Amino acid sequence: MNEFISHLTSNKSIADIAAARGTSPKTVHRHFQPLWLISVPQPHNHPVYDQIFLDGTYLNGGCLLIAATRDYVLAWRWCKQETTYDYTQLIRDITPPLMAVIDGGNGAYTAMTSCWPQTPIQRCLVHVQRNTRRDITSRPRTPQGTIIYQLALQLTRITTREQADQWIDYLHQCKQDCNSWMNEKTTITDPLTGKKKKVFTHQRARRAFYRLYHLAKDGKLFAYLTPHPSAKNPEAFASTTNCLEGGINGPLKLIARQHHGRKGERQRTNIDWWLHFRTRDPLDPHIIAKQQNWGKDSLAKVETLTPVNNNEANHQTGRPALYDNHIDIEYTHSIGIRKGTI
Repeated sequence: MNEFISHLTSNKSIADIAAARGTSPKTVHRHFQPLWLISVPQPHNHPVYDQIFLDGTYLNGGCLLIAATRDYVLAWRWCKQETTYDYTQLIRDITPPLMAVIDGGNGAYTAMTSCWPQTPIQRCLVHVQRNTRRDITSRPRTPQGTIIYQLALQLTRITTREQADQWIDYLHQCKQDCNSWMNEKTTITDPLTGKKKKVFTHQRARRAFYRLYHLAKDGKLFAYLTPHPSAKNPEAFASTTNCLEGGINGPLKLIARQHHGRKGERQRTNIDWWLHFRTRDPLDPHIIAKQQNWGKDSLAKVETLTPVNNNEANHQTGRPALYDNHIDIEYTHSIGIRKGTI
């Protein structure tokens, strides 16, 4: 079991383990086969944390949603994409924290309002800057776009409530100065209906500005500057998900690259074990394996459910043979083999 865990959580390859054992890689693969079927448990007892960070990342095995603090992984879930349902399943068993930091996806926000309705939300300021840059680029062509982009750049430099209030004053001043420019409209022809209609001339700049405006109005930009009175470490409240992206997602993707040939269920199992050892109280893998009979019970079920010879047709279910090695010479009243042109 130690060799299996070492292989999953480091860059040690099957060939390295086989060389250390003095056996062939095939033998190591055969010994590891039942261990892949061991289910990795997730932590269940969660105290009230100061801050919890939610984020999703994509690997060959699918989309991985992670909930974590600055130091530990709290829960994770595999899914196809970041949806409200999957985020709800991720956080439903976690005690509501004093504050949560999200990247801005609708799935995470809707799940939080359902599961943690009283928890303040802090939008990741780095993601807000990225969204602004995506809308108006890092080199806006208009003076108004430059003002909006500079407002977004200043977000990550704010460290006090006074600076935040001053930034909000600049935001309102920008609204007064650029309001008429952002409300300009252009008449275009609808490509679907062929009719004329009016649209905002500077749609992307307008979207970038009102994103900042509504986030500031809802208190999601500077929530980290007013931590809860019962917070254990109010000075450590963060405004971004960098600790999750750099401390967990980065090393996690490094492990995935080191075992780049592993995909699907095995990659998910590989990542599950890696995340398990980043939880607050990881269990001994030997105890986990012993509780599940070292994966042999699951392996027996798999072998029972797997057909012995897939190349034989099953007339009860109608399943044909997977492949044949000759042409059927018996007459069948169907298309069959034809000659000549059609």
